[in-house]
Amino acid sequence: MSIKQQTKKQILELLISVVREKLETYTPETHYMPFHYRLLGRDRYAMFSFIQSMNTTFGMSIWKQVAVILATSNGNYAERQYKLLGEIDEILKKLLIKFIINLGKVKYNLIRIKKFRLLENVSKKEI
Repeated sequence: MSIKQQTKKQILELLISVVREKLETYTPETHYMPFHYRLLGRDRYAMFSFIQSMNTTFGMSIWKQVAVILATSNGNYAERQYKLLGEIDEILKKLLIKFIINLGKVKYNLIRIKKFRLLENVSKKEI
């Protein structure tokens, strides 16, 4: 499935506006970092700091907006900052953790079964 030109344009405009705003308003969190300056040098540290700030911006806001743009362009409903009703109590939390752990075990066991069957087929062919 390809992305519509209008959708590509919306995403591009979003990315450009966020990067421009970041370039215009960026200030490092702290100005005194002697260990980092000695390790990386001031120029490299400034670049690293800016890139880290951009990564944070992308992770915190841009990807959510891109997801909404992609969903709505395909006729789906999407919403950012959706308020969930209710909360997860300790019983549900334990159940979810157990479920996730068991998913990993199931996947692991399925892989073991597939490998065993492959070995079984190879050994039958050799006999």
